[in-house]
Formats: sequence, C-alpha cells, structure tokens
Amino acid sequence: MSMYAYVAGTTNDDINDKGSIACQIDFLKQTNVDYDAYYVDTFTGTCQARFQLQKLLMIVKPGDMIDVMDVSNLTSNVRELCCLLTALEDLQVTIFSDEIELDMDDNRDPYYVAKMLCRADMVAMMQHSFATKKMCHLKHQIALRRNNDKKQEFTQKDYQIYNMLMNSDYRTTQQATGLSRSTLYRLKKRIQKQ
Repeated sequence: MSMYAYVAGTTNDDINDKGSIACQIDFLKQTNVDYDAYYVDTFTGTCQARFQLQKLLMIVKPGDMIDVMDVSNLTSNVRELCCLLTALEDLQVTIFSDEIELDMDDNRDPYYVAKMLCRADMVAMMQHSFATKKMCHLKHQIALRRNNDKKQEFTQKDYQIYNMLMNSDYRTTQQATGLSRSTLYRLKKRIQKQ
C-alpha cells in the first residue's frame, strides 16, 4: 500500500490561509507521515485545472491512500466530483483527510458526499454568476464603443456646414442652417479633433 499527498491551491505563501499551498503542505508535514510522493496543483487566476490529480489517479493501485487537507480541494464542480467518485470506485482507492476517510466500499458518510456536492455546486454557481456579470459588462462596453463610433461619423452636410462656418461668422451660418451657436461650436470642435 502506498501513501500519496495531494495539494491544490493558490501560490499564496501565507501559512494561515487554508487555500494556499504553503498552508496545506505545512498541515501534511505535521502529520509525520512518510508519503511516497506529493502532487501539487497550483491555481493561477481563473484556471483551476487539476493535472497533477489526474496524473496521480493514473498511478495509484487498489488499496493506496491519498491524503489531503480538505477533500473539497479535489473538485471545483459537481461534474468533477462525480467523475472523481466514479474513479475512486473503479480504482478502489481511499481519500483521507482530518474531516473524513472517503472509501467507496464504506457508505458511512453519505452526508459528507452530499455536502461536497453542494459545495462544488455552489462554487460552479458562483463561477457562472461571475462569468455572466463579466459578459454583461463586456457587452455594455462594446455597445458604448459602437455608440461613440456612430457619434464620430460625419455626413457630407456636416462638412458643408463646417466649411461655411470657416468662410464666414457664426451669425451668418446660424441664419443659413438654422442651427444654434452652441451646436455649430461643438460641430466645429469635433471635426477639428478628427
């Protein structure tokens, strides 16, 4: 039987932050267990891929144990949790932490599995909500840019009014076009900016 340690978290070096890799490795070292290997997945930004966990699941044999600080570090959504539970059942591997020993042959803790499902579902829901808000913000920004681009487009008539204003004064241009002095001034400034 082999004993492996799995750690997943942020690169934050704060030992008091339970989500950091440093805290989890410190916790596992305090158990005084001689692990065959440590597998560490580092989360950067929005990427929470667990490549090292997949590598670990490919080398474990029936009867092996995987020690983690928090079982919820193994998954980030319900789909991943379901896949992990299926893999554990097929591999006959035990996941061990302070909270629980998750062995697929033992059905003592169905409530904890339900809690993991709820937590993973909540994380997935929060990620979806964040993505939706970000998409709405981006759509709003695109709409603003399109409106600004439309405002900057000048017609042939605008250029004719501008030429008239440059060749005469405001009063004459006002009488000829029917536009107010402030509108003529804004048009002049916009065309000159261009």
